[in-house]
Amino acid sequence: MHGDMGMTWTDALPVALATLACFFLPGMLVALAAGIRSLATFALAPALSLGLAGVGAVLLALTGITWTLWSYLGFTAVVAVAVLVLARVLASLPGRRATARAGGSTAVPAETRTRSWRQVVTGSIAPLVGVVVAAVVSFTPLKDGIRWPDYPALTWDSVHHHSSVRYIIETGNGSSLSLGAVASNDKAARFYPGAWHDLVSLTVGTLPISVSINVAALVMACVIWPLSVAYLARVAFPRLAWMPLLAPVIAAGFIAFPARMMSYGTVWPAAMGTAILPALLALLLLVTSTRTTPAARVRLLLLLLIALAGATLCHPTATIAAGYLGLPFLLHRYAGVVRVALGRGRKLLAAALVVVPVLAVVLFLAAVITVPSVRSVFYFQTTPVGPATNALGAAVFDTMLAPLAHGNTEPFWVGGLLAIGGFILTIAVREGRWVSVSWMIAILLYVVAAGEQTFLRPVVGLWYSDPVRLGGLVPLFTSLLAAFCVTRVVESTITVTAARLPVLARPPAAGAATLALVVGLAAVLYPHTGELRADARSERLAADYWRHLEWSGGIASLSELRMIERLDEELPEDAVVLGDPTSGAALVYSLAGRDAVFPTMMGAWDRDAEYLGRNFDRLDSDPRVCELIRQYNVSYFYDDDGRYLPDIIHRKNMEGLTAAGLAPEDLSLVDSSDDGAAVYKIESCGL
Repeated sequence: MHGDMGMTWTDALPVALATLACFFLPGMLVALAAGIRSLATFALAPALSLGLAGVGAVLLALTGITWTLWSYLGFTAVVAVAVLVLARVLASLPGRRATARAGGSTAVPAETRTRSWRQVVTGSIAPLVGVVVAAVVSFTPLKDGIRWPDYPALTWDSVHHHSSVRYIIETGNGSSLSLGAVASNDKAARFYPGAWHDLVSLTVGTLPISVSINVAALVMACVIWPLSVAYLARVAFPRLAWMPLLAPVIAAGFIAFPARMMSYGTVWPAAMGTAILPALLALLLLVTSTRTTPAARVRLLLLLLIALAGATLCHPTATIAAGYLGLPFLLHRYAGVVRVALGRGRKLLAAALVVVPVLAVVLFLAAVITVPSVRSVFYFQTTPVGPATNALGAAVFDTMLAPLAHGNTEPFWVGGLLAIGGFILTIAVREGRWVSVSWMIAILLYVVAAGEQTFLRPVVGLWYSDPVRLGGLVPLFTSLLAAFCVTRVVESTITVTAARLPVLARPPAAGAATLALVVGLAAVLYPHTGELRADARSERLAADYWRHLEWSGGIASLSELRMIERLDEELPEDAVVLGDPTSGAALVYSLAGRDAVFPTMMGAWDRDAEYLGRNFDRLDSDPRVCELIRQYNVSYFYDDDGRYLPDIIHRKNMEGLTAAGLAPEDLSLVDSSDDGAAVYKIESCGL
């Protein structure tokens, strides 16, 4: 931790380049092997890279191969060759050109050698401009909110993710089947989705883990998210050339995502899952489109499976969200399959297509209601934020969680009002109506989580009934509808004007005029958004980064973080540190690289460890304490009177972790912070 005079964002540039390479290049290679070109190559790359990392880490661990950059690249090469061979085989089939189109959008344009000006604009220029502008307006506020690249977010989940990355680096095992071992004493394999952690671990060099995590968060917010939104805008509204330009820019102005998910709770893997969600929906649209050729559908389906594996192993709620929010068009297209079966006289097949899904839903609901272990997941209890009516307006105008400290009260009037206009237009002109329905679903999910308890609570249980995670789903559709409103109004204006100015009837002139109007309208509206609410977005991150350092009840102060950093040189490599994780002791594992008895805020601690946590302060009177200290090879003790969330139930077995009352000869000081945190060497117990 370097403070005001230390590490700059320029110093983090090598990590940024490594992060971009790990999250994009492997996925791009597989996409290119499948015949994907243009915008889709870049937009699908992160989801595909997560799939390669998540599945690859599992398979490599099963075969005893260490998770490294080289093993990741080797697995990528194998998958890319397999996809390329399959693509060549499909392309060689007679009468099956592998060009997939969905509503006029070229998904796999490998065979399309020439393109019209509209295709060039839709496929390259418009999304490029939109993504670049979105990245520019996102980077500075979010970067300023973090302030310094090596400062960790001081929240509950942040500690867990930091320790998970450290665990992968130390063990060489990135398998999601075993990553949960980090939050345990026996280190037994337990499932925990680790695809995001796998990729972040590859970017950690000599700099602190916090640098790699913070850079990955910024790459997600400033690059991956805008690309994903632009791609879905292009696939969902292929006729509207400027949608991929407007949608990512509007999406950059929300607090609910990515700012809040990056900061409060710091649910980085879940945030990454939300960032790639638009790309997943775009693939679902293409795979299920009747305009997609059979050969192309196979290739797109293969990419979809890799992407869904990446989403699931990044955070399972990303895949669940794709199912929920893709439901409108999936049901519509599934109904089309049933109608085709009936039209061909295959009544038994049609009946099966209806009965089987209904039966599956009934059995699932029965399990939720009757099986205690399943019910406990779906009926996850949280404290309501406020009335459901308030939550509805908060979702539309992005003032979510306003009554709480991590909420915001400044409405995004421009985004919300334009989205309402877009909602009305989709219904009126019968274009993109599924987007409006998905918007309503996303809003409903947030309202159910944030409002009073209702019979709908099980619907959001898989998100831990967390309004922060569910609120992050709303901005995607708000930005799409807002962009649709602007684009349709502008194009209608051009059409009406063309009746008096025939020159506008020509496509190039109409395109130029449309662009001019879009840019002009954006220039007029931009000042009224407070630079897309830059200050509010920055402040949201600051609250859980550098402002957290000033909070007396926080995990650690600046002085304490500097002390933890010094422990890397002051403690031997085989040191094991005992301390209350809510006091900052858990950060010793991830930031100083020294083992800790409790490396995460909560975990599957064994009874001996819990006994030690309750009774360490009885070191001089309880012989079992010394026995357990030797059993766990503990040699150092981390003491701090400050506790993060001191009354939380997870601290019930940590109350004895204090030096108060111990004899002076039991401990010798190693280092201390200015505000009372200290690390001691244990001198008693025969050590």
